[in-house]
Amino acid sequence: MEAGLAVHTAARRYCLKRHALCTERYNEIVRRRRDRERSGQHYTPEALDTFPRYNVLNAIRVELERTDPGDLGDIVAAKERVTRAGETANDDFTRDPTGVIERRAMVEERTAFCDYVRGLSPADLAAIEPLPFRRVLAADESESVWARLRARWQIPGGYWYPLADCPLSGLEAFDAAAFSEGAPPDRLQGILERHGIVRVWELREYGPEYEQEVSLFDPYYNGAEGYWSSGVLDWIVYASHESSVTVGGWLLEEVKVIWPAWQSHLWRGIS
Repeated sequence: MEAGLAVHTAARRYCLKRHALCTERYNEIVRRRRDRERSGQHYTPEALDTFPRYNVLNAIRVELERTDPGDLGDIVAAKERVTRAGETANDDFTRDPTGVIERRAMVEERTAFCDYVRGLSPADLAAIEPLPFRRVLAADESESVWARLRARWQIPGGYWYPLADCPLSGLEAFDAAAFSEGAPPDRLQGILERHGIVRVWELREYGPEYEQEVSLFDPYYNGAEGYWSSGVLDWIVYASHESSVTVGGWLLEEVKVIWPAWQSHLWRGIS
């Protein structure tokens, strides 16, 4: 693995691992509080010290994934570029923290990240396992893919079928929870791979958008509506805020094959 890619991969792995640990810790804090008391929405000091950490780690990871590892240069240059991302990366969840605890938590996470990157030895980098490809789309790339997707699948605006009318045939909308069980991500990934698809676009209502390896394809609503497709846009998946997942193109027929009970789980509308 080239030096720049090794540093980049090590930094991504660090962010993913720390993010998972901080998220798990925050979920445990919420569970403990829910067990003790059913009322009140105020954050405890422990919570205030935890969720800013996974927010800033996510912002750093996204900033890293805007960077082409091939442009990072040798180990010294790569470390400098990557630590700069750790020091400066921000998003809507990390800008202008309101409290002392939150500010301190984010500073600590940035410092720990930068210390980790600066301390990576050649032996450490030689042992780094690869990660699946994922790259944040630049604004002009996103606009281009969105324009093509809207034209191909007759997407009128923010919402699509079944939340908005669509003149196209060959679409079905499913209940999201049932879809995730009947056509889980690993089986969908296998279908795409058998069709020779290597990378998938993930477009969102807001937030970062990606070109990523098929192994990362996981069509779900994450707070922002999502669209997935690839190549000539001859298939599509749409996850809405109303617990629906729409599938179109040749992928729909493949889904019906692996999920014989699909007709029992069509989306029935907003309840």
